[in-house]
Amino acid sequence: MSKRRIAVIGGGPIGLEAALEGARRGFEVVVYEDGRVGEHLRRFGHVGLFTPFGMNSTPASRARLVAEGTTLPSEDALLTASELVDRYLAPLAALPELRPALHERTRVTHVGREGIPKTRGIAAVGDESRAKRSFLLRVATAGGAMRLERANIVLDASGVYGTPNGTGPGGLPALGEESLGDRADRWIPSLLGADRERYRGRRVLLIGDGHSAATALLELDALAAERGGGPAHVDWVRRDRGPGAPFVEVPDDPLPARRALASRASAIARSAAWLERHPGATVEEYVTGPKGVRVTLREASRGSRTVEVDRVLALTGYRPDLELCRELQIHLCYASEAPMKLASAILTASLSSPAGAGDCLKQTSHGAETLQNPEPDVYVLGAKSYGRNPLFLLTIGYQQIQDVFTLIGSPEASRTAAPSLVS
Repeated sequence: MSKRRIAVIGGGPIGLEAALEGARRGFEVVVYEDGRVGEHLRRFGHVGLFTPFGMNSTPASRARLVAEGTTLPSEDALLTASELVDRYLAPLAALPELRPALHERTRVTHVGREGIPKTRGIAAVGDESRAKRSFLLRVATAGGAMRLERANIVLDASGVYGTPNGTGPGGLPALGEESLGDRADRWIPSLLGADRERYRGRRVLLIGDGHSAATALLELDALAAERGGGPAHVDWVRRDRGPGAPFVEVPDDPLPARRALASRASAIARSAAWLERHPGATVEEYVTGPKGVRVTLREASRGSRTVEVDRVLALTGYRPDLELCRELQIHLCYASEAPMKLASAILTASLSSPAGAGDCLKQTSHGAETLQNPEPDVYVLGAKSYGRNPLFLLTIGYQQIQDVFTLIGSPEASRTAAPSLVS
């Protein structure tokens, strides 16, 4: 009898850990990663993580790597995103039980059920016809070749960083946003490294007020202190939080690096001479020309106004790619776009404990049942399981993996065997 095959979508921390857990339990596992291992972390690789290495790894995988002869950071070490990839994720991917299963630069574009459309077989009312069909994955390789592959179980750990939010009013893309091209950065650029010259002496529009925007302000300030100067001018569009610190500082924050980031960024936001603040403003339109970008802002106090910039640094958050599993019966929250059971549990917990509602450290695992979907044997894990909610923490994802394997059952095939290649 064939083993059941698990298809893991995403080669980041959660995807690799899930694949390794599946291999430990005797499943046949295959991992599809659109870029390289840790691709999303590499996009802000120079940025320091404010959670220590012990929170960003698991005891089982650390022990496995040590047994393989890997020298690991101390559990209290604060790494950059690239260091986490190089010193933890890359060694994990190179383990003999994982390396043959990993397909880098291979993108899963769609997932469905073989021989049955989304509209047939409603599992929620007791119809098991969908559960008896293999999953069908449409896979694209870097060379442009397309193929179809099967699996019995799908773990979607594709994350959210590949899909940035729009910058316009109400979450829409602003008018002309599609024309920005390489004038816009949607992940934290290396302002003190490879991207320095793209920002030195430039007029910049910074959008956002989370940890990414705070990090960008610190780097812009450091750039301004260098000989030769930093940005010529920065227009900063953010939510209007009223009086108080521009960035939220958690009282008695147990993460010193996070506390320092918020404190330093707030100080820069209050005093930097090169920074013009637009609290409560929204971006309505971009008009790109040969000499820059004319941006139309809508401000509550002053109405419509325009600013001229050279670059747009849009750090407005990220959302899940809903196209990937559109042909599966997955019940999504209408607000966060996270799977409904988990989204409901997170909301219920935040209402019962408002003090911890906005702190990722207060998040907990909500149990295996919250990971179930109407579609049997497909599970959304990691940052994508939180949808547009930015409070996901890797420790939650690692617990999700343990939870989901209590639901998956035996590696021995109990339904349809899944040959790897369809066409």
